[in-house]
Amino acid sequence: MYLDEDIKNFMETLVEEEFSAQSFNKAYDHEYLQDLFCITLNQLKPHYVRNTIDVRINITSTERSDISKKIAIAINEGHRILNSGRRSAERD
Repeated sequence: MYLDEDIKNFMETLVEEEFSAQSFNKAYDHEYLQDLFCITLNQLKPHYVRNTIDVRINITSTERSDISKKIAIAINEGHRILNSGRRSAERD
């Protein structure tokens, strides 16, 4: 049984939509975007769903606004981490 094929982290969808809305693919290279995507998601609480449409229908505007703010903060923190050079420093 492969349950993971039917279950998705709704935050991935929302973060990807935000990246698209901000045209990050035009501003940053693929490697930077992958790092930023991971760093952003790691700061957000996962929200696992079977169908994203169910969440979109039932989420209130206040909840959506709160999530959008958290995503914006996580993206900004991701940029800060990547621009600090912390990701490219040598590791032990």
